[in-house]
Formats: sequence, structure tokens, C-alpha cells
Amino acid sequence: MRDQIRNQKNNLILSRKRLNRRIFFIGLFFISAMGYMGYQVTAIKIYNGKDYQKQVLNRMMSKDGQINPQRGAIVDRNNKTIAASVLSYHVILDPKMVLELQESQQESIYQTLSEVAKRSKEEIKKFVEASPRSRYSILVKNIDADIIEPLKQKSLKGVWFEESFTRKYPKGEFASQLIGFYNKNGEGQYGIEQQYNDYIVGKAGRIFSQLQDEQIITTEIKPAENGATVVLTIDEVIQQYVENTMNKYIKEFNPINAAAIIMNPNTGEIYSMFSYPSFNPSHYNVLEEQLGKEIWESLTDSQKAERLNSAWRNYTIQNSYEPGSTFKPLLVAAALDESIMNPEQKYICNGTKVVVQGVAPIRCWKREGHGEQTLEQALANSCNVAMLEIVEKMSSETLLKYMERYGFGQPTDIGLPGEEKGQLHQKLGPIERATYSIGQTFTSTPMQLITAFSSIINGGYLLQPYVVSQIISDKDEMLYKAKPITKRQVITQETSRLLVNYLKKVVDEGTGIHANINGYTVGGKTGTAQKRPLEDEKYVLSFLGYAPINNPQVVGLIVFDEIPEGTGAPARAFKEMMTNILPYLEIDLANSNQIGDAQLSKMPQLTNTDIYRASELLSHEGLAYEIIGVGKKITSQYPNEGTYLPKNSIVKLYVQTETPESIMQIPDLQGLTVEEAKLLVKDTFVINQDSRGVVVKQFPKAGHKIEKNSQIIVITSE
Repeated sequence: MRDQIRNQKNNLILSRKRLNRRIFFIGLFFISAMGYMGYQVTAIKIYNGKDYQKQVLNRMMSKDGQINPQRGAIVDRNNKTIAASVLSYHVILDPKMVLELQESQQESIYQTLSEVAKRSKEEIKKFVEASPRSRYSILVKNIDADIIEPLKQKSLKGVWFEESFTRKYPKGEFASQLIGFYNKNGEGQYGIEQQYNDYIVGKAGRIFSQLQDEQIITTEIKPAENGATVVLTIDEVIQQYVENTMNKYIKEFNPINAAAIIMNPNTGEIYSMFSYPSFNPSHYNVLEEQLGKEIWESLTDSQKAERLNSAWRNYTIQNSYEPGSTFKPLLVAAALDESIMNPEQKYICNGTKVVVQGVAPIRCWKREGHGEQTLEQALANSCNVAMLEIVEKMSSETLLKYMERYGFGQPTDIGLPGEEKGQLHQKLGPIERATYSIGQTFTSTPMQLITAFSSIINGGYLLQPYVVSQIISDKDEMLYKAKPITKRQVITQETSRLLVNYLKKVVDEGTGIHANINGYTVGGKTGTAQKRPLEDEKYVLSFLGYAPINNPQVVGLIVFDEIPEGTGAPARAFKEMMTNILPYLEIDLANSNQIGDAQLSKMPQLTNTDIYRASELLSHEGLAYEIIGVGKKITSQYPNEGTYLPKNSIVKLYVQTETPESIMQIPDLQGLTVEEAKLLVKDTFVINQDSRGVVVKQFPKAGHKIEKNSQIIVITSE
């Protein structure tokens, strides 16, 4: 028993010794490890501390930030702004900092920002509380600089303003399909915005921080390179004439599509390009102002997409159609050049012609026929039978050769995205050759047609059309300069001169008589093309015209898709446009008949004055006037200062604004009392009239767009 107790005691002593040894070694290990770690930390601090510090600081401070470049402007040939990027700001919040402020400070911030963000205080409060740990939350984007500048002076804690740029289109729907738009993804889409995006977009700058001299942290900035300015061949004044006229006829006849092109036939420069339906690039994905809010909201998503795609589409280069009789002058020119016929030849039109035995004859539009005609008369009367007789003597190969030389079946290379090239047959049988002669069964875009037509009035040369004249960098460096490009000579100059004179008869006596303009010599050709399926009896009506006859300097094409026959709408529209465009381009009248004893007025100097002063001066001279453009500052005039005009002549005043964001349309005040008129224009315009009568006349007229807070002069009657 005693030995057993002794053994247990000895075992307990041995166990305790073993435990103590283990504790000793574990403690020794931890002491050694801590000592080693302390040594390493000390060594790093003493020997490598600066290097490690630099690495840590560099990682902390070298995060790059991007400086967005300003997108380049798009301007017309006279440097009038069509699209531009203006300074704006994103409103950025630091929710963590805001929530650390006193409640009264928070309320003040919420109240101030609610006016900017167009949200209630409660909404902004919820926005902040939804991300309590965030140091960067975008409350609202692209707020105009004039709204933000006063806020920057308030030094709102937890709020700062990040510079950005907003794309502005101050002229609304102006040439919208040509211009395109800047989409929400920050990309140019359609038209100039897409085609020349690489020039316009600019290059982003960088902002980054670095450790310098081991202790000083510096911030380095690589400035952004702003985008280049694209200068168009488009003339703002001519484009406005075209748009106003086209919209008038669209309202009257409601076509499904319409197009108009005004061009210099000797250079290929496009002065105006119009396409319908249209859109506003500032609101490119909404057509409320075009269709009406109620109609737009009633459409399904797929219907909205369809309407938008149609509005974005540039009819002048992307829609192919059968040109009809506007092609006939090109056929005649080819036949003359090939000596298939001579100018003295005569034709007998009985109303129909059999092309292939056993196949129904092709009819002339004049069912009873035109009788005997010269070539000039056949063009003036747009006789189908005469064209059928001409093409009957021309081989299919020759006809297709000229079609290709005129540029049909191939893009014009105008320098815009999505250009179509139309359709031609590879081979022509007798029926196809006959239908080609009257502009049917092949398709062309309006741009192809006007380019081809220009070749028969400019001496026979096919030119490459273009809409961009220059591209100028932000540093005023010339990056690109266009020059006229002649692709080839299609017909001889002799044939061209003959056709120029023949087509005058179309306007003087023939189907294009609606295009006759007093004082000018005009030539042209009408077109009526039946759409397929033929049984629907729907037509594309068009007119191609030019002036003056002795030296064509401007050519225009007007197209209306599905309007009634017999209205003469395309030729009438051409006349209305050119009545303004020809004087604007300073194209001389065909004659200089003396005014005789008529009383004359002298045109005053009006450029750089405003419309109010101009109205006084012109009234004093007994001259009427037309205001063209938006705003009240006169940038140019026609005629020029010192020109003598008959009394009551109408002069042109071209205006522009320096503050497009403040433009508003003047309402119609006639028939209202002065009190009612003042109430109607309250906070928008100023009426300086204390009379209590009824407004019988106003200046500027209703509908003119002018800067907010401008004066409206009214004349009243008791």
C-alpha cells in the first residue's frame, strides 16, 4: 500500500516536470517569435521604411482620374452654331459627411438641392440615407452652369460639383437627320455626329497624384484635348427657307415621307438637306412635339421604336424610290451623246406604244396623246411615247453603261453613314429597257438623282456631293479641307448646253410651269412615279429645277411620297424656296428693266443693329421686310446697304441669338386687350403700352422666336 502511494507521487512529480518543460518551450517559442518580429519591424523602419512608405503612398495617391474633353461644335458654312457642348455640372453628394452634420444643416442642404434636382426634400433625404457609408453618390447630372455657379459660393458641406458638358442643339429640328444626335451612352449616332465622331469627340485628359522627393505629394494634370469643329456646307438661311416651305406643304398634303436638297451643281456643295418625318436631337428618343403627347403616349414600345427609326432615317440618302419622269432628261442626254438621235427629230405620240408584241402597250400619261412633237416639246410635255422611241434605238448595254456613269447603283460617297445605293438590273430586256426610259423599275436615292441631274446642267461632269467643308481643331489647326471632286465626265459640254436650254421649256410652257419665277430663267423637270403594287395607285411626286439658264448656279430636288396627283406641289414648293434663295445667293435677275419714274428707296445699313431699329429705318424708307432666323440681332441683310429699291419692296433681315437657351416663341396678341396681352406674356416678354384698347397689330409678329424679356410693340384701337 505504501509502495503504491509512493509510485503515484513519483508519477505526479514526473508529469509536472514534463508540463513545466512544455510550458517553458512554448513560452520560449513565443518570446523568440515576438523578438524576431520586433527585429523585422525595426529593420524595416530603419533600413527600408522610406521605400515602403513611398510604395504605400504611391498606391494611395496614384489613382488616375479622367478629365472629359469638350465635344466639338457643328456649325454651318457661315459659322452659325448648329450643335455645341456647353459647360454643365453633375451634383455629387457625400452621404456619410452629410449625415454627420447637424439636422438643421442637413435640412438646409436638402432644401437647396431640391430646387436644383427638381425633387422634394424628402426624396433627397431618402437618397442620402439609402447610402449612409457612401462617399460618392451622383444626385443629378448635367445641370446648367448658370444654375450651379451661385451654389458653388455657398460651400455646402458634403456636396460638390463635377464638371461635365451637355450637348445642345439650339435650332431644334434643324437638319436633324443630317446632324444626328449625341446619345445617352456618350456616342455620336446618325449623321455628322456619328460619321465625324473621331474628330468631334476629342481626347480625355488625366489627373493623377505622385510622391515626389520622398515626402511631397504632387498632383499632375494632363489637359484634355477638346474636340474639333465641323464646318458644314449647309447654309442656315437656305435651310430655314427649305424647312419652312416643306413643312407648309407637308401640313397641307400629309405625305408619308418627303425630302428636299439644294445643291451647287458646279461644286457638289450641299446648301440644304431636308428629310421628313423629323425629330429634335435634344429629345431624340421622344416624338411628343412631333406627334402630340397624347398620341405618343398611346403607342406601344414597338410602335414608338418604329416611329423613331423612321424619324432618324435620312430620306435623302437612305430611301430608294423610282424617280419617274425626272430621269427622262438623263436618257435624252445619253441618246444625244451616242448620236442615237438628233435634236431636229420629231415624234408622234398617239397615247400608247407597243414595246413587245403580245404584251400590253405602255401608255403615255396623256391618254389621248401629244401628237407630233420636237425633242424639246417631248421633254416639256414629259411624253412617255417619245422616250420609248428613243430607248428603242439604244442597246441594253449602252443604257446600263450610262446608268452607271451617272452614278446609279452605287453610293455617291457624300460622307454620311447608312447611304443606300438603289437597285439596277444586271441585264435589260425590251420591257425593262422601256420602263427604265420613263424612270420606272429601277430605284435611286434623291441624292443620287440630283447628283446625276447636275451632270447634265454643269457641262457634263459627275461630281461627288459633300456636306462638310472643313474640320478645325480646338487650336485652330486645319485638320481637313474639302475640295470639289470630279468623278468623271458623263456627257459632252455641247449636249449639256442643249439640255439646259431644252429644260427651260418645261418650266415656261410644260409640266413644270408652277416653278416659273418672275425675273429669273428657270429650267427643270417634273416626276410622277407610280409605287408598287401598281393597283394601290399611290405615287411619288417630285421636281428637279435649276437657275439661271445661262449659268446654272443652284439646283434643287423636291420629293413628296404619297400625295395627290395634279397639285403641282413639288414645283410650287421649289418656286417658293427659290424666290428667296436666288436673291440670297445674289444671283442676278434675268433682265435689268429700268424702274422708270417709280419712286425709289435707299436700303439703309441694318447689319449689327436689332429688329426694332431696323423696323424704324425701313418704315421711314417705305420698305417692307421679312425676318429670317431666331433672335433680334441682325447679322446680315439683303439687299446690301445703298441699294436702290422700289417703294414697298420686301427686304430680308437675317437674325441670330447669342443666348439660344432663352429663346421663346411670341404668342398672337391680336384681338386681346392690353391687360389681357400683358397677363398672357407675364414673366416672358415686355409690352410697353399703357392704352386700354384692343391690340390690332404687334411687332415682332406672332410665331417669331426671340429672347425672353424682349419687348413686344403693340398698336391698339379703342
